[in-house]
Amino acid sequence: MSSQIIPLYQKVSEKIIRHSLNNTINAIDKLNHELNEKGYRFLKDQTIGLYNFNFYCPNLRIAIEIDGYAHEFLDIHNQDAPKKLHISSLGITVLRFTDYQVLVDMDEIFRTLKNQIQSSKTNSYVV
Repeated sequence: MSSQIIPLYQKVSEKIIRHSLNNTINAIDKLNHELNEKGYRFLKDQTIGLYNFNFYCPNLRIAIEIDGYAHEFLDIHNQDAPKKLHISSLGITVLRFTDYQVLVDMDEIFRTLKNQIQSSKTNSYVV
């Protein structure tokens, strides 16, 4: 069995980048429409501290991120680590979906969202 060296920087064609960007924009618009249709009140393009999120609901303390093709690269994934730590320290849950999931499996996204809301309600406590 031979091992392969995978370079951190992988040259990606402009065509692939444009396709990914267009799909991410379409996915954000589609999810925004579906959230509103189902009565969920998420704010679009919200900044929390130094970090931006595609959607955020202050009442539920849930942020939603739509990840495009770029998030499949290790260096981009690693850049999100400080963001994850800071946001979780604020008690905010981040749900991450790929643009492909949004465009193809909206039912799963809403099942995940409903499960998170139920989990938040059952795990809350008063001190």
